[in-house]
Amino acid sequence: MNEVSQAWDRYAELSSQEKPESVDLLAASSLAHFGFLRDMALYASPEQIRRLPSGDRIVVYLLRATQPPAALKAMDDRAVARLCLVEGWSGVESATDDQPLMALSNVTVIDDLAVGEVAPPTESQFQFGPVLVREGGQWRYRYESMMPDVSAFMDQAFRQSGLGEVRSMELALAAMLEREAPSLALLDRTPLDDAGMRTRLNEAWPDYTAPLRWRLRAVRSKAEAGDAFAQFAFGALQYGGGMPQLVPKNAAEGLAWLEKASEGGQAQAAWLASVAITEEGKYSDDAMRRAWPHLQRAAAQGTQPDALLAVAQYYHDGLAGIPRDCRQAEEWAARAEEAGAKPARNARVWILATCPVPGQRESARALELAQFMIKRKDELGWQELDTVAAALAANGDFERAVEFQSLAIDKMTADGELSREVRTKAQKRLKARLGHYRNGRDYVVDYRAIDEMRTSRL
Repeated sequence: MNEVSQAWDRYAELSSQEKPESVDLLAASSLAHFGFLRDMALYASPEQIRRLPSGDRIVVYLLRATQPPAALKAMDDRAVARLCLVEGWSGVESATDDQPLMALSNVTVIDDLAVGEVAPPTESQFQFGPVLVREGGQWRYRYESMMPDVSAFMDQAFRQSGLGEVRSMELALAAMLEREAPSLALLDRTPLDDAGMRTRLNEAWPDYTAPLRWRLRAVRSKAEAGDAFAQFAFGALQYGGGMPQLVPKNAAEGLAWLEKASEGGQAQAAWLASVAITEEGKYSDDAMRRAWPHLQRAAAQGTQPDALLAVAQYYHDGLAGIPRDCRQAEEWAARAEEAGAKPARNARVWILATCPVPGQRESARALELAQFMIKRKDELGWQELDTVAAALAANGDFERAVEFQSLAIDKMTADGELSREVRTKAQKRLKARLGHYRNGRDYVVDYRAIDEMRTSRL
């Protein structure tokens, strides 16, 4: 950490002051990258320039705007890098009263590679920064490692300007040149027309995914060292297969990482692990028991509203060996509603109105909570209409129960997203309840939702 941080601090200090010596702290791969940008400035077609990320594209435009082709062609890789650093086109921004010089808060060293972080992780991501490599016994900065971040920052600024990418780029060039910049239409013209060089540019194209691979290596290394957030991040990628070219999908290994992260107190991992275990286990009793500790951890931290609602379902159905308990179920559903889970009010009313546990049914309270739903009748989905009907019937208002249940059936029948099988089974269940209400009988739950899920029924 100390050696890497010292090397970075030295580069940051020198480059922020536009000192030519900062080029001595660049890695060999970075010098080669500047050589590629030189060749792009000399030979690239407009199509090739547009393929570049914004951070590299603006450097190519700056080289074209300031350097005669003959002079640029005579520069070696190191000279191009020095020019860009001395002119302030590359390098670290100078410190201000509001923004200190970029420093490293943490470093992950993997063999001869050091992946830096510029701040502690947020709740959702690591804040990775520069990557350094050990060459000749010295840590050197890989300039290309920050290109995704620089380009993302520029792209966001361009979008926020509302001026369009072309005009925004022209204004950025003018600011860096401290004078009116040539138009992009002019800068897009190829100074030296050489088809062979354009082909070689395609062959030498940088691997712009490399910084992401380095960072993913760091995440894996941190996970192996016991970092719960890294275990969650890497496990989620492995389990979900969201980046198959960089992290091949491996559901079993990914789930193992998620479980480790959950045991380390990571709430997001605990929730995802509970979901994955139940889905992989096809909602079997063993799967529900295995998932329960993870779900409890997720719910205990209160950051996952869906986890709170899932705990309510465990109590309502009596899963993982837990006795069926409507009061506990409704309390957890209430917490889920407070945390922002939209289906939670519907769940609370349903639990209170249809509870099958003797002495735990609370019909009046169910109807009280249902008033909020009744007032927005036209906005309700068919499941919510079904719930309101159950609450009305539980309180002896069978006429209105029939009205709401009929609306539920009509809305469910018209739901184009339901499969024919699901629609048929739902229709049968809803019509059975409608028959209850027409005959002056209320409805008490006579099944467990988990059993319906296991048989793909509603």
